[in-house]
Amino acid sequence: MSDAVPQVGSQFGPYQLLRLLGRGGMGEVYEAEDTRKHRVVALKLISPQYSDNAVFRARMQREADTAGRLTEPHIVPIHDYGEINGQFFVEMRMIDGTSLRALLKQYGPLTPARAVAIVRQIAAALDAAHANGVTHRDVKPENILVTASDFAYLVDFGIARAASDPGLTQTGTAVGTYNYMAPERFTGDEVTYRADIYALACVLGECLTGAPPYRADSVERLIAAHLMDPAPQPSQLRPGRVPPALDQVIAKGMAKNPAERFMSAGDLAIAAHDALNHIRATPGHDDSAAR
Repeated sequence: MSDAVPQVGSQFGPYQLLRLLGRGGMGEVYEAEDTRKHRVVALKLISPQYSDNAVFRARMQREADTAGRLTEPHIVPIHDYGEINGQFFVEMRMIDGTSLRALLKQYGPLTPARAVAIVRQIAAALDAAHANGVTHRDVKPENILVTASDFAYLVDFGIARAASDPGLTQTGTAVGTYNYMAPERFTGDEVTYRADIYALACVLGECLTGAPPYRADSVERLIAAHLMDPAPQPSQLRPGRVPPALDQVIAKGMAKNPAERFMSAGDLAIAAHDALNHIRATPGHDDSAAR
C-alpha cells in the first residue's frame, strides 16, 4: 500500500522532486534530480489506485521493460521503473518542451504545414513501436511534447496499455481519453495497433481546427459519435485555411472499421504530406492564408 503522496521539495527514494510538470488520471509527473546519477529526469508517479493493484504492477513491469527497449528518436526513453514504498514510478528522459495540448490552448489551430510536420514525427514513433509489438493506446495532445525547434516526442508508452486490463477498470470506465478513442475500444472488439492510427488522425484534425473531433455534453454522446458520426472535415470548419485534401486523410484515418484505416501511421503521415504538397503545387493557391 502506497503512503502519503510525495510533494515538491521532498525526497522520493533517490529522487529529489523539483517541480510538478503535470497531473492526469494515471498519476503525476515531476521534474526530479536522480541523486545517484546526478541528472535531471522526468519522474512519473503512478496514482495509488493503480500502484496498489498487483495486476497493474505486474503488467506495468512487462510493458515498461518492452517500451524501454524502443530507441526511435521521437520516443521519450524510459530510463528506469519500479516501486518505492509501494508506489510505482517510471523514470524518463527530461525533455525541454511544451505539450501539444498547451500549444493548442495558447495559440489555437496550427498551420497545416506545422500540423503535418508534427504528425509525421509522431507517426515515426508509432511505426517503430508497432514494429516491436507495442501499442500506445493513449495518443493525444497531452502525450506529445514539442521543443522550441518543433521536434516532437511521444510519451507514456506502456502505461495506458498496462492499465487496460479489465481487472483495473472496476467502475467500467475505459482507460484513455474518450476524445481520441477508436470505436472498437467501446464495443469489445479486438483492439489492435490501428486504434493508435485512429487517435493520430484525431490529433491531426485537432491540430488543424483547434478542437477535438467530436463535441458532446456527455461521455455517452461522445462514445456514440465515435461509433456512428462521420469524421469531421477541417476544411469546412476553417474554409480557406485548411486544404480540402486533408479531409480525406482524416476520414480514412478515422474509419469506423479498423481494416479501412491506413495500414500504418506512416502511411497516414505520407498521405497528409502528399495532400498538403498537392495543394501547394496547385496554380493560383495562396498558402499565406494558412499561416
